[in-house]
Amino acid sequence: MTTPLLVQAGPEAEQAGAVGAVVASLPVSFAPADGRADVVAVAGVPGWTASATAAVRSGVRGVVVVDPVAEDPATLAEAAAEAGAAVVLDQAWAGNPVLAESQAAVRNAIADAVADAVLLDSVAWGTPGTDPAALLTRHLGAVLACGVELEGLRVIQRNANGYTVIGSLPGGAPAALQGITTSSLPATATVSVLTSSGRADITLPDASAGWPAEVRSVTSAGAAAFPTIYESAHRHSWRRLRAAIDSGAPEADLERFAALTALVGQLHDSPQ
Repeated sequence: MTTPLLVQAGPEAEQAGAVGAVVASLPVSFAPADGRADVVAVAGVPGWTASATAAVRSGVRGVVVVDPVAEDPATLAEAAAEAGAAVVLDQAWAGNPVLAESQAAVRNAIADAVADAVLLDSVAWGTPGTDPAALLTRHLGAVLACGVELEGLRVIQRNANGYTVIGSLPGGAPAALQGITTSSLPATATVSVLTSSGRADITLPDASAGWPAEVRSVTSAGAAAFPTIYESAHRHSWRRLRAAIDSGAPEADLERFAALTALVGQLHDSPQ
């Protein structure tokens, strides 16, 4: 019989990651902690790497970081490796289960489109008041999670309501990313890869609910829509944490996030 791991979350992490609701939806795997916790949830606000590192060094078995801002996770990765603790990053769009490595058909469809790409067009919508820098981190995380590499990125427009970033794919095809804060649409990210004979389109919904992502592919052989997964990114992150703890095999979240942080840092240094 599986013993539930005891969970503790601060107010910021609880609000950002709906931790209580997620834990309640996974009663076999987790339960609220009255005292010492087995795993903790940390809000991904500035300083989250230090908070998560302190939690790991205190002896917890796992940490979930909710919506992390760009920070260098090297010290945290080292501490987690030494302690044998699992660290999972609960990213708003990149954490959607449709982008999991187990979804081979989806990943293959995206990879095939990228190999024949003539344009990448991606848009991220955030709620009013969202920090454009935080939105950009979520946005780039989503694109990278689709298996898309980006080169030569530079900001050509940025203000309090969003940004426009351009660059290219490794094969030379242009890439355009736009971020917009608005109350007219829910927090959603789209990634579209146009090819010489079709396209692949991914729509990633707000992580706060189990709305399904949509993935469609059009090739010379015809069109395909992939099965929907009714699970939020939040819940998927917690299931990944439990699997990592049980198996002893760490997730590669921090390694991937280091690449994302480096990309964000290059953008901030780019002339506008």
